[in-house]
Amino acid sequence: MDDSRPLGTDKPATVDLRPHADALIHAPHTVYAPLLEQGPVHWAIQPDGTRTWLVLGYPEAKAALAHPALSSNPVHATPEWRSHYLGDPDTTEFPHGRNMLNSDPPEHTRLRKPTTQAFTPRRIETLRPTVEEHTARLLRALSPQDPFDLIDEFAAPLTLVMICDVLGVPELDHGRIREWADRVSFPAVPEDAIRARQDLIPYFDQLIGNKRACPGGGLFDALLRTADGDLLSHDELRATAFLLLLAGHETTISLLSNAVLHLLTHPDQLALLRRNPDLVDQAIDETLRLTPPAPSPFPRFAREDLTLGHTSIPGDGSQVQIVIASAHRDPRQFPNPDAFDIHRPTDYLLAFGHGIHSCPGRSLAHLEATIAIPALLEHFPNLELAAAPDALDWRTGPLLRALTHLPCTAGASNAHPAAASTRNH
Repeated sequence: MDDSRPLGTDKPATVDLRPHADALIHAPHTVYAPLLEQGPVHWAIQPDGTRTWLVLGYPEAKAALAHPALSSNPVHATPEWRSHYLGDPDTTEFPHGRNMLNSDPPEHTRLRKPTTQAFTPRRIETLRPTVEEHTARLLRALSPQDPFDLIDEFAAPLTLVMICDVLGVPELDHGRIREWADRVSFPAVPEDAIRARQDLIPYFDQLIGNKRACPGGGLFDALLRTADGDLLSHDELRATAFLLLLAGHETTISLLSNAVLHLLTHPDQLALLRRNPDLVDQAIDETLRLTPPAPSPFPRFAREDLTLGHTSIPGDGSQVQIVIASAHRDPRQFPNPDAFDIHRPTDYLLAFGHGIHSCPGRSLAHLEATIAIPALLEHFPNLELAAAPDALDWRTGPLLRALTHLPCTAGASNAHPAAASTRNH
């Protein structure tokens, strides 16, 4: 790895990440930590051969997330990146519609407004009984004797049913939605994500049409009512629904499974949480710090010259990758950054974004996690991993990194009596 370039130069040495492709999946901090020691910003070749700026330091990442010279819209990218994201270097249109994630003000303000007005903390809080009900149902179905996959049998179905409830997706279609979301988030090949997106277009068109024909009182209905005053086009509304599906499902699966993994591999911290359940918020935050579901947000593109740290980035449309997974382990911001410590102050996390692109769905993810994790630990007071931590498999997609499976057991024979009673009848 070539990290010898001096800071502040216009033509920095290139860091080649191609030899580190496997480590970036299974232990990305082992790649980023030595780079961060050399400097907070680097010019790099990614494992797929593309070239990008890497922003690794915490203050630099926070500044980049809100920097006006960095655009979220690939229209401002180089022709190569425009072709990558838009399918055509000469187009200004998104193939599946524009949403708040890939837009700048003033378009971003218009696209975000219906979601923030519909997904208020008060509306999200009304979902608490539903989350509690689904959590209890899924826990009753887990075996107190045999190993189970916490992802496939708990985290994924819980987050799926909740986002489907939010969007108004019929229960009969939950399986298809799960398959499509998984193919988009973790495609075996890039073409698989494209095909899944194309399959979702007619589905969401029909869903929106049905909602307009028979309006209800759900969160997506509220979004439709806000957006239908000519605020969003049909394509933009569909793109927003698509974004809500992915952001409200796959990322929360990762949050839940990562939190359980950290707690089970840090018994002292698990004991602290069991003694004081009010620490669940801090346990969630510490999980988001150490293993953010999205190691990097949607890329930015340098449309004007800027300086991050001591490094000059030219405004030539180059891609800028803001690596939250590295920024959250910056020792300048987080002492002993590789330790899992649920007493750590984490008021400055970037896992849900920063500035105008902060995630409006964070309240839903937080609600699900604060209900599901304590309920799981209460239901299985001796919960254990059923596989060695080093044997667990990780996968990455265009934006996400997640465990593939998380095998667990109820542990010692004193599994929660309600679980055994339910299964014996």
